[in-house]
Amino acid sequence: MSKTGKMRIVKPRICFMDLETTSLDADVGYLVGGGFMDEEGRFKWFYASTPSKEREALSSIINYLSKYHIVFTWNGSKFDIPFLAARALKHDLRVELIYRASHFDLAEFVRNYLKLSLVNLYHVARFLDISKDVSVEGIDVPSLYLKAMKNDRRSAAKIKKHCRDDLEVLRKIYFRILPIIREVRPELAI
Repeated sequence: MSKTGKMRIVKPRICFMDLETTSLDADVGYLVGGGFMDEEGRFKWFYASTPSKEREALSSIINYLSKYHIVFTWNGSKFDIPFLAARALKHDLRVELIYRASHFDLAEFVRNYLKLSLVNLYHVARFLDISKDVSVEGIDVPSLYLKAMKNDRRSAAKIKKHCRDDLEVLRKIYFRILPIIREVRPELAI
């Protein structure tokens, strides 16, 4: 209760998360970096400059993620969350903290509630008239990372910029479909 005696609603802390990796499979690939964005658009980046720094980046990502109530991803139920969990297990980190926040996969939501021919981030963004930079795509990350490990700062910056752009687009899609989310998932209290 507030000082005025009225009930105060506390909104959950939410964030948007995107991982950049060298492979779609955690047993053959490494985490390159992980980005977060909050509702206001503030961006946080965790980067493993070499595979030997992966454990440190994973630990930072997991600790950061565990401070939120809800994490929104794009295809995160099939990629980001399982990849993060597998690499955390590999490095003997506290994998259970990954599941402290509730996970909400916006790609699954769009697939279930909107009838679109494709449900990739670029297509949905284009459909909603949200601009998306496609100069770097996820498929480019492994080759950029090889260059970045050889001290090519431009390649490292391109990976970070790509992650940030994906998160900005994800956040904009979230706000466009938020009225639907609130209607069909009122228990989220967002």
